Amino acid sequence: MLKLPWYLIFLHLIGATGATEATEAAAPNLRPLHYNLSLLTEVDPLKLSGTFSGEVIIRLRVWRETRTIVLSKHGLRVGPKVMLFRSNTGGRVTVRKVWHIRRLQQFGIVFNSMLWLGEEYSLVLQFSGQMSRASGYFVGGYMDSKDHPQWIAVTQLAPNLANTVFPCFENRTFLAPFILNLAHPRGTNAVSNMRVRKISDHEYDDYIWTTFHQTPEMSVQRLAFSINRFTNRTSAEIAKGPAVTTWLRPKIADQGDYAIRITSQIIVYFVSLFGKPYPAMKIDQLILPDTAYQSHEHLGLVSYPEAAFLYSEQRSTSRAKQQVASHVAHEFAHHWLSDLENTALHWLHYGLSDYVAGFAVDNVEPAWRFHELTMLRQAFAVLDADSRSSAQPVSLAHALVSTATQAYHKSALLFRMLHSLIGTQVFVNALRLYLQHSPKGSASNQAFLWHTLQEESDRQMSLRQDIKVSQLMDSWTMQPGYPLIRVVRNYDTNQVTVSQERFLRNPGKRMKKRQHCWWVPLTFASAGRLSFVSTLPSEWLTCVARQTAGRLVLNEVAQPDEWVVFNLRLATPCRVTYDERNWQLIGEALSAPNASSIDRFTRAQLISDVLNLAAAGVVTYDLALNFLGHLRDEDEFIVWQAAGKCLEWLYRTLRNTAIISTFKSFMRGLLQAKFDELFKSAGKENITELMVIVLQLSCQTDLQSCADFALKEFAALTLQSNRIPVDLRETIYCTAIQFGTEADWTLLRRLYKRSDVSEERRIILSALACSRENWAMDKLLKLAFVGRYLPKEDVLLIFGAVAQNPFGYNLAKKYLMNNIKAIIKLYGSSTDELAQLVTVLMEEVTTEEDLNALRMFMKTDLGSLPGFETAFRRILELGRNNIAWHSRQYHNVLAAVCNITGSIEPQCIY
Repeated sequence: MLKLPWYLIFLHLIGATGATEATEAAAPNLRPLHYNLSLLTEVDPLKLSGTFSGEVIIRLRVWRETRTIVLSKHGLRVGPKVMLFRSNTGGRVTVRKVWHIRRLQQFGIVFNSMLWLGEEYSLVLQFSGQMSRASGYFVGGYMDSKDHPQWIAVTQLAPNLANTVFPCFENRTFLAPFILNLAHPRGTNAVSNMRVRKISDHEYDDYIWTTFHQTPEMSVQRLAFSINRFTNRTSAEIAKGPAVTTWLRPKIADQGDYAIRITSQIIVYFVSLFGKPYPAMKIDQLILPDTAYQSHEHLGLVSYPEAAFLYSEQRSTSRAKQQVASHVAHEFAHHWLSDLENTALHWLHYGLSDYVAGFAVDNVEPAWRFHELTMLRQAFAVLDADSRSSAQPVSLAHALVSTATQAYHKSALLFRMLHSLIGTQVFVNALRLYLQHSPKGSASNQAFLWHTLQEESDRQMSLRQDIKVSQLMDSWTMQPGYPLIRVVRNYDTNQVTVSQERFLRNPGKRMKKRQHCWWVPLTFASAGRLSFVSTLPSEWLTCVARQTAGRLVLNEVAQPDEWVVFNLRLATPCRVTYDERNWQLIGEALSAPNASSIDRFTRAQLISDVLNLAAAGVVTYDLALNFLGHLRDEDEFIVWQAAGKCLEWLYRTLRNTAIISTFKSFMRGLLQAKFDELFKSAGKENITELMVIVLQLSCQTDLQSCADFALKEFAALTLQSNRIPVDLRETIYCTAIQFGTEADWTLLRRLYKRSDVSEERRIILSALACSRENWAMDKLLKLAFVGRYLPKEDVLLIFGAVAQNPFGYNLAKKYLMNNIKAIIKLYGSSTDELAQLVTVLMEEVTTEEDLNALRMFMKTDLGSLPGFETAFRRILELGRNNIAWHSRQYHNVLAAVCNITGSIEPQCIY
């Protein structure tokens, strides 16, 4: 009897569960036909807490005769009014009893009379609840231009929080229109998915009612609304398109100009790309000073954190401008796909939105070449996170909220891979057909998308006949991780053997026994075949179900004295390793005067691969660190960024060890010439991304000329004048605070208080944590956790910066442990946000003692938080991986850097 791989068995069981749910959804007792929701919001602006109360009238139709209505509710008080009326007669159906199963978040009403098949009823429920960061209705605060406290109330009902705001049917297949009535204080604005229909008086003199037009049919998770004191700006009119209004704090409204301007351009681009008009007549954009949620799009209402939307031409970095454009594009890309959304397919539609958003940015800002650069950076991040043994298949992202973002990014990379295989015309045509013909919210949409792509590929003959889209994509989405491609050359026979296995940074014994295989398109170039433009595969590594991944033998790929590289431009998200001789040939080519003949993306990929392969023990650190010698002559930012990401991880991992001074010496050897070239011979008028990363690495590793440069620039800084180039301020501030005085720290703190630019404030906060003084770091921690009006993103930034400071780790850990009860209250028991704080500490763990201390802390103080078990396992893995690396690789790095630098320090001699 053949044995199925473990992950297919698991997915089969998940699928069976999903099938059961789908069957129940297909034949329910009742279906909602209409919601009429009225809600009163009351906020205490000083305590930043709030309550809400209201009434919901749900019109229902009976599909199977029953005496019981079961709704979903969590943390709500229902009553005293619980009433049911027959629509045809108006007669009341009396209630026999009500019940509540807290664990299942279910609320049941049992009636004395039978509810008859086909009849319609109106269910009337009164309810009330508390606003919190962990619920679907959240209150945030900020200080206005006169330093008066203000508040904003905003919802986020997806993916599963609608039942924390009103009793409802949470099944996503239940679509119904809404009429929303909001009672709110006079002088505040109310915004929602639809336009305002009327404003009327409330029974409280200081309140008013705002009633909105009826929505189209939609799930309860897509309802959204906010109450605020914001001002509004309008975007340029779009021909036959929606009217766009942006709501934001008056004090910083001018910083929204860039995003407001490009919003219209991005919508027009997507209308053209998708061949379909925008699905609503108005859009409100809500810019939030503090939010428990990330950016999120709803029909007619999009919300962003301020950091994702605001940009100051004089005081924001070029990186911030790119991130703003990317955020806006991503949110609107998903609007065309949201009708098709199904809980199980979040990864599919968010990944597709993530991928096509980059094309919209390229359309708005073509000089950036944003899409290809972003996809490469995203690939490095995904390959890093997905190399852990706890990685999950992207198709399970709906069940594992904590890993959802990783799944969306990986999904985007898989669409990039597919796009490179089938071509733009096929990809766009198939996407348009999918949007036109796929059913709303259907669980079959994934199969339909693969089928549509297959049909278009067959029509254009863009894929090899034995390659099926569904087979290819399922091999990447229905199992965890990604492959390591091993390329071994026989220099006598001129043959190349290619094989695959799962890549893991820290494989356990159990993981090694599990079999994985993927359908992998193989592209390659060699010294005699310098073609990096086409990513069409020359060959494929195939994957036959229930069989061990086979080997592929290629002939005449390259001459024995020529290098060969596979996976051009990182078109497929995987790692590649070679035999030692081929690595040496590649290294020699990169050090040669014509190194640029190897595409810059491939050069970046080679550096990322070799350093990550060394960390996993696949190649030696001798090979990997010697491979970096060509960086002295490298001028491409993306190559330096790939190297910098890996080298910064090594620096952080080694900084509390005896080897750190030798490793810094090795780094300075790589950086000195490039630093001199960029900063001694060039002016500061045209700051490049390469200058930013070289300055950061140079100052971090105590390059003296970098410290001198930073201190000189900082010395000219005053409260009235700041001539430091914006893109260099983060490193210059940090270096100056690290080596400076209390007066320098105080100056920067005063600049922080004066600033109203979100990114500038974050840069200053991060720099203030570079101090070596306990008093400074203690002040920062109190600023983070004692005040109510600091955005929680900034709280995490401060805590992370202090914890990553060698002088601040123990201080940060002690502060969190000693004040955890107050911090839990500050975060409203928001599990994901609290887990982020512990993750920061765990990333610094290198000993069993530290690991055990954090394990006990999480178990004792955080174990009761909802859903913390999953985060607990993920966080512990970070610490275990760090300890395993130190056990296996520390001495290998020591030997490599000692050999390269020729150091005679004691640790290199003994």
